[in-house]
Amino acid sequence: MSDFWSDIPGMSQRLSDVQRCMRDTLRTERFPLADAVEALIDANGKMLRPAFLLMAGDFGKKKAALLELAAAVELLHVATLIHDDVIDEAATRRGRPTVHARYSAKDAVLAGDWLFSRCFRLAAEASSPENAKLLARLVGGICSAEIHQDLEKFVWSESVRNYLRKIAGKTALLFALAVQAGARESKVPLRASATLSRIGYDVGMAFQIIDDILDYESSEGAMRKPVGKDLCEGLCTLPLILALRTNGQAIRPLLVSCRPDDDAVETVVKQVRDSGALDESRSYARRYTERALREVERLPKGPARDALRKLVSKLLDRRY
Repeated sequence: MSDFWSDIPGMSQRLSDVQRCMRDTLRTERFPLADAVEALIDANGKMLRPAFLLMAGDFGKKKAALLELAAAVELLHVATLIHDDVIDEAATRRGRPTVHARYSAKDAVLAGDWLFSRCFRLAAEASSPENAKLLARLVGGICSAEIHQDLEKFVWSESVRNYLRKIAGKTALLFALAVQAGARESKVPLRASATLSRIGYDVGMAFQIIDDILDYESSEGAMRKPVGKDLCEGLCTLPLILALRTNGQAIRPLLVSCRPDDDAVETVVKQVRDSGALDESRSYARRYTERALREVERLPKGPARDALRKLVSKLLDRRY
């Protein structure tokens, strides 16, 4: 488990238990691609979504058995990653070969579909029917957002609103669902549950914006993916949008030739860095984070609130 959790007592062990539940799920029905998916599970991801689910449960009136539900949410996330890699034709994920690179696109799509089915089954067996319905609605929302994103590849729109709408459907929705599921299962009072859901949404928005910043800012070693990967895939994320607004005349001609291994990618990345767009993008993430932190202060005082505050603040300053 990543040392990311070293300053939040007990979370590393709780997430290790979630991972164990996920591995057990992969092995129960002799899933043919269990080794490949297990390698992805073990590739040192931060396990944020199940962590938020567990932390939301800590505000509940009863101690619910959230292990299987947390595993279901992370299996859903892994399924979306496998499908994303097929769509993006990505060769690596978290520094390791993607499932479709090891096998085939067809096998990877089927693997993701199988994980969706196991996610729903785990949720149905281990939680309320409402949470199973939440997961089902989430998959529909994610698929819709993914289609919108794919249809707009290489368009290079300057619309911040359109960008925020897309990341709300792809990322913020899953964070919000995770905390909502944990809160429902643990009988968190309605007002606190609504607050937690807003926190999840705001954290998800900030998380994706930071992720998009790091695609231009971070080193390849830290991110375990090529710098400018989003640009190569035709994704117009917030840093590029803001750079186009200030220096579009210099950048737009370069975008015509932006493809993997193209020198233009390196030039555009430098232009974005030099434009001030990364700092401006970080201010967007900071606003979402500050909004989440204000919501945190509305929750009941105690260790659960302290831990959640620490995590929300920590995500804004991450470098990977």
